Amino acid sequence: MIRFQPGSHVRRLCEVLAVTGEIPVSSLHLLGSQRVFRALVARLCEPQTILNTDTGEKLDCRLLNLRGRGARKAVRFYKAGLPVLDWFGARAYYMNTFRGHELPRDDTHIERNFRLAETVLLLSSTGCEFRPWLKEQFQSRSIRRLSFSQPCFYSSHELKNSGEELKKTQYARFIGAVFTEDAGMTVYNTRNSIMKWNGMGEFKAKDAIQKLAALNTQTREIHSAILFGQTMEVALRTMKSFDRVPHADLRFDAIYRHIHFIPLSADGVGQLQILLLPDWNERLLDLMFEPAQRSYERGAFEYDAHVDGVYVFAFFDGDLARLIRFHEAVSEFKCRAELFCFPFQVSLAKQVLGELVDIKTIGLQPVLEALGLKGGKAFESKT
Repeated sequence: MIRFQPGSHVRRLCEVLAVTGEIPVSSLHLLGSQRVFRALVARLCEPQTILNTDTGEKLDCRLLNLRGRGARKAVRFYKAGLPVLDWFGARAYYMNTFRGHELPRDDTHIERNFRLAETVLLLSSTGCEFRPWLKEQFQSRSIRRLSFSQPCFYSSHELKNSGEELKKTQYARFIGAVFTEDAGMTVYNTRNSIMKWNGMGEFKAKDAIQKLAALNTQTREIHSAILFGQTMEVALRTMKSFDRVPHADLRFDAIYRHIHFIPLSADGVGQLQILLLPDWNERLLDLMFEPAQRSYERGAFEYDAHVDGVYVFAFFDGDLARLIRFHEAVSEFKCRAELFCFPFQVSLAKQVLGELVDIKTIGLQPVLEALGLKGGKAFESKT
């Protein structure tokens, strides 16, 4: 018997599927132990008795289905298992979003579903709220200030249903946007490839999201984007792709002053937790440097501290746009400089900066602990 209860692996899997429609099998490790979740999926692809521990209801059915092959192999709901959506209030959203359980079969839509699924999996591991049926939705009729007791992710589908302007941005690549009590960030997922940026499309999408945010949140302007990708090599290739945009003002790092690259991994979960903290940048820099060492953005170029004659740049946030500007500055000024980063970011920093700066590392876990974080939401409940 499968116990369907708050915090259980099976419930978390179903909640993600209710938002994304499908999850690539290759990305199940983002839920936790890949071995555990692959075994759970295999079990749920066979007829089971599923007990709702809140109500005592039971379902005798096959809950999940596997579709596709190789990199396209994905987990979806089995039609007979759809009543489970009623147990957590998601049926209406799922049926409206996926046209009565008619999921697309073309590569373009499948790839977009995969990008959304990986985004939701990583964000959910930080405790970010992603479930549309539990959130107040945005609107475009009047000024209304929503307060966020925890970070909230709104998918592109939700945002486009909230404002007419976003419905016109069909060529934009954004997956959604995440909001905290003091900031908003557009979210992208490039997976393991270089995204074909539509500069004007992304500019219009950012402008439309910004207008929605001004009506519904405390955020007035959006300066930052989160960019998910599978490896740091993807981050490097992405940075190089910015130069191929013909118009400088439509470069991705011109549209967003800050582009935080987050790997689709356990390290990425910890890094993302930091970015979703209120006033995260000040808290992080106060942890690393004495007030007298801090630059407070007053220098001739972007650095974070000046220690014993050395200009120090903190790269813990994975900000690719800022890294590009720092590289340009140290190349021009020929000053002594150091870069602080997490161990998993070293390869990228070395390939971008070469011998221009010294690179020093600090472990991710000690930083998380110092900030009062635990390195990712734990889901220890048994199925």
